[in-house]
Amino acid sequence: MIAVAAYHRAEKRGFAPGYELQDWLDAEAEISAMLGSDAS
Repeated sequence: MIAVAAYHRAEKRGFAPGYELQDWLDAEAEISAMLGSDAS
């Protein structure tokens, strides 16, 4: 789930380099919020 969300974030930016960690952390937070728990 997190990998897919991170991929979509990168895709929206045109896969510009240097944001991989931020995409992952943002996706992790998004999924955690959706699940209502800490998904990390």
